[in-house]
Amino acid sequence: MRIHIVGGFLGAGKTTIVRAAAERLAERGERVAVITNDQGSALVDTSLCRRSAESVQEIVGGCFCCRFDELEAALHSAAEAGATVALAEAVGSCTDLVATVLAPLAERHPESFQLAPFAVVVDPWRVADVERGFLHDDVAYLFRKQIEEADVVLLSRADLSPPDVRPALLALRPELTVIPVSGVTGAGLGEWFAARPDVLSSPLAIDYERYAAAEALLGWSNARVRIVGDEPIDPARVARAFLAGLAGAPIAHVKLTSLDASGGRAAIVRAGDEPTVLFDPTPVREASWLVNARVALEPVELVARLKAAMAAAAEPAEVTWSDLEAFKPGRPVPQHRYAFRCGAGSEASCCAAFYDRADVRALLGDSWHPGGVELTLAMAERLSLGAESRVLDVACGAGTSLRALIARWPVRAVGLDAHARGESADGLELQRGDAHEIPYTAGSFDALLCECALSTFHDQPGALGEMRRVLRPGARIAVSDMAVEGAIPEALEEWVHTGTCLSRALTGEAYERALTDAGFRVIERWDATDGLRELLRRIKRNLVGVAFATASGQLNGVAPIDMKYARGVLREADRALDAGTVRYTAMIAERLP
Repeated sequence: MRIHIVGGFLGAGKTTIVRAAAERLAERGERVAVITNDQGSALVDTSLCRRSAESVQEIVGGCFCCRFDELEAALHSAAEAGATVALAEAVGSCTDLVATVLAPLAERHPESFQLAPFAVVVDPWRVADVERGFLHDDVAYLFRKQIEEADVVLLSRADLSPPDVRPALLALRPELTVIPVSGVTGAGLGEWFAARPDVLSSPLAIDYERYAAAEALLGWSNARVRIVGDEPIDPARVARAFLAGLAGAPIAHVKLTSLDASGGRAAIVRAGDEPTVLFDPTPVREASWLVNARVALEPVELVARLKAAMAAAAEPAEVTWSDLEAFKPGRPVPQHRYAFRCGAGSEASCCAAFYDRADVRALLGDSWHPGGVELTLAMAERLSLGAESRVLDVACGAGTSLRALIARWPVRAVGLDAHARGESADGLELQRGDAHEIPYTAGSFDALLCECALSTFHDQPGALGEMRRVLRPGARIAVSDMAVEGAIPEALEEWVHTGTCLSRALTGEAYERALTDAGFRVIERWDATDGLRELLRRIKRNLVGVAFATASGQLNGVAPIDMKYARGVLREADRALDAGTVRYTAMIAERLP
């Protein structure tokens, strides 16, 4: 099932675009599921979406990141019901979705879920407000962070001649794909569906204190309203008057939708704006509405303003409120937060983006895998290398291992990596590619190296099959990798998903079986855990310096390190090594004919 996660600020037009997208995709023959999200309950958005999609679920009481398990379950439910596309609309006060939603979904479900580029809906007029300093500093911070993490920005309300805000957006992230879209006319939807940005966004460097402060500035209220009059009521007039009565408040958005058979909806999304009212003007004796308000007021004051505006708008009719809730959102507490993002599809190792981070490079130093060059050379000595041997390093990173081989043996070495950028400055050939589809003909190489990478591949048998294909019969392969010999302690669960190559790691025996099943004969396997211990010691030595560099902004785009958390993880890692739960193993195998 293909999944479009849609973010964007309150009142940006997300629901209108999601509804239009659902209808357009259904016209193409897709079976569409929509998932809505809010901090509260009783959502206008859910009611509206049920008119546009055959399957609508809602995640309430918290954002997707804080209700990740519920989102995951809803997506599985949609897939099992036969949906081919899911549109998941995040609550408008949420950001950091790449780290807390997209990255976990991509890593946990690489086969069943195909994640589309992350789309953030942006109201051009709200951008102009931010540029002019009309929003509170913390709210403006949240708004900008939403844009910074977008793969694709959908500029909403393209049918209304919006201001040109592209320069302001590209100043935040120059590689952004920006698409003007109208949920009314459908303009831009096809371009959105087809968008495939060359560069996907990485998890944000974000200050959660400011993020929480921004959310806390907004009062939220949801309620049902029943209006009963002795004389006929014009619902369009009442809705317009109600929203106009709130126009002077610091509005993020106020929406209402009719719960009656006649339907209708209305909204105002910025202070001082004219309300949008779509109601049948036919007079009625009574009306039932669902109201959602997000306004920068204390909850008690917000409720008082809502009730006063509705009473004045409906006078002399009687107004009854029910299922009324009013609150401020709590601090966001994500169930998961990944420091890297898997590639969109099978092209990227899930560790590659992690190792490309400035703070990680500073922590690890020159060698990015346990044992370093010393272990690389020890394995290479067992590969029977000769003059002009052709050697392929799969998931070669920056090419450190290849340089060590070339310095020791007169070999012809090539590196393959999802993030390779062609020939290096010193002439080393680094080919961009995927271990699951190695871009070389059969029998091209005399030896192959794969260090701390097999465990990150989503299809390990397929990758090993490709490695066998490009080796000549009798050629040798050297593999080193993390081995998990027992249950991972709960305290290390997030560490497992943050570049440590443990999420798909096997036991030592299972690696041997995998090699055998792929058509290799294992010649030797030995324990190389001492290299892992040395790597942890190096990280501990570098930790204080890197923490200072991140806190002082010397490492651009990297959030400050939580020293207490980092030291706790390192202690648990030491215990796992002592218990034998986590090991590092090295293997030499020969390709069978």
